Amino acid sequence: MSRYFNKKQAVFGILGIIAMVVFFLTDAPEGLPPEGWHSLGIFVMAVFFWIGGTLPDFVTCLFMQMMLVITKCVPLATAYSAWSGGVIWIVIPVFVIGAALSKTGFLRRVVLKIMSWFSGSWSKQILALFVAGNVVNPLVPSQTAKVSIAAPLCSTYNRELGFEDGSKSAAGFFATAWLAFGGNGGVWLTGTTMTFTMTGLLAAQYQNWTFMQWIGNAWPLLIALFVICCGAIILFYKPKDAKPISKEFSKAQYEALGPMSKEEKISAAVLVLCIILWILEKTIGIAAASTAQLGMVALLALKILDRNDFRNKIAWESVVFIAASTSLASVFSKTGISDWVGATFTGMLSPLFVNPAVMVVATCIIIYLFRFVFVSQTALMTIFVVACAPMAEAAGINPWCFGFIVMNVVNCFPTKYTNATVLTALAASGNMCEFKQVSKMSHVYLLACIVGILCCIPIWMLHGLC
Repeated sequence: MSRYFNKKQAVFGILGIIAMVVFFLTDAPEGLPPEGWHSLGIFVMAVFFWIGGTLPDFVTCLFMQMMLVITKCVPLATAYSAWSGGVIWIVIPVFVIGAALSKTGFLRRVVLKIMSWFSGSWSKQILALFVAGNVVNPLVPSQTAKVSIAAPLCSTYNRELGFEDGSKSAAGFFATAWLAFGGNGGVWLTGTTMTFTMTGLLAAQYQNWTFMQWIGNAWPLLIALFVICCGAIILFYKPKDAKPISKEFSKAQYEALGPMSKEEKISAAVLVLCIILWILEKTIGIAAASTAQLGMVALLALKILDRNDFRNKIAWESVVFIAASTSLASVFSKTGISDWVGATFTGMLSPLFVNPAVMVVATCIIIYLFRFVFVSQTALMTIFVVACAPMAEAAGINPWCFGFIVMNVVNCFPTKYTNATVLTALAASGNMCEFKQVSKMSHVYLLACIVGILCCIPIWMLHGLC
């Protein structure tokens, strides 16, 4: 057994199987059909698997879908409904566009160009990175890809300022790489794959968000993350003695890239076209999924990405996870789970939804505490959105608002091994600092989320979301 599973994986795997069996051997509670009760048992099993890391996240999702069909809880079309919806056909093309921008070097060029505008002090470089992150975030949904570009650059600039790995300065640069390029993607529809996963978990009538609608309801959080996180890094990590970055150094870093290649120009043009069409979605009547597919087809047809790139540079595990988890919305609706959960627990948890401000603060704190246990950010978000979004709806709050809160707060990193993006950034930076040096920024990020989302409430009320 130890060859395949460690002790934790095995224990949680066994507990998950036992829990599922209990659900199948007991009668469904009043108001819930047997197939709903059994589906809930399979979901609980998946939760145990996710907590314990018994199987890779996407494998757990596939196993869950398989069990739903085999046990006749739902038909095949319901268990795999995401593949016939619009969400997954935005996710795949957006991954492709992000891969093209990364492969051609366009993203690195953008970051270095912005860095060259802020030549000077350590604080200016931190500010430059936050600006660059906010420019790059809506362009690429992969947090891993973005921090993989930013972290090595941060290490380079830290050394140019005269500081070694492990220094206070290095920790500040690293925290910036993660927070600027990985932490605030959720304020943009295309800033992280989590946005597509979250909306896919909602009922169909709450899924159709345009690029402009999303940022129009999220911009206060963008400002809060920028101001609070950037300010905290300068306050906590600014070194006493640092030579300024010369314009010559920044210019040399940028010029080393050489002139823009044909491939860069094409990928940039495709990106600009897609963004324009996304912004004008409501005006011109072209669905976001169709625009994304247009961009994907263009990049593949023009050989910016080849077949090997399509196979190897796309996070297919994430695609499978998103497709499987978003199908849960259909499963829960079809089997009556959503209605039953709403009717059963709304009264019990109604204090959390008594008003939007209470919901924001309570949800942020609860999610943060769960991050000490859950390794998978996406799994935690899936559980909370599926279970609690109906309660938000029953309280007169648009489920998107609740999902938006959960999606952003799961990015917190109270421990080293509960945030894969942080681990990626550490590896990409050459381990330029210790995790304990930046762990305090997880608390700052939580504070920024609470402040920023509270500031979103008037916007949501204006738009009739709560």
